[in-house]
Amino acid sequence: MTATKEERLQIRIDAAEKRLLERAAEASHVSVSAFVLRSATAQAASVLADRRLIALSAQAAAAFSEALEQPAAVDRRLAAALKRPRKFRWLD
Repeated sequence: MTATKEERLQIRIDAAEKRLLERAAEASHVSVSAFVLRSATAQAASVLADRRLIALSAQAAAAFSEALEQPAAVDRRLAAALKRPRKFRWLD
């Protein structure tokens, strides 16, 4: 049993883009909506996966691990700047 879809997404496209999507959907034997949804969710998953996983070479992983083990260094200029009164204030 499939879940009922209650959300709606509307987009505007030009005629050439629409024809391209229609042709691709037809070639995939699905509706345009199904084609667009499948394509968009696959791209969204790919974009988000790129932000969850960082692939490092063995050398880069060792350098990263070594950097994490080092104590944090305080930049004097940054520390002084943080102590100065702000010239702006957040609108809360």
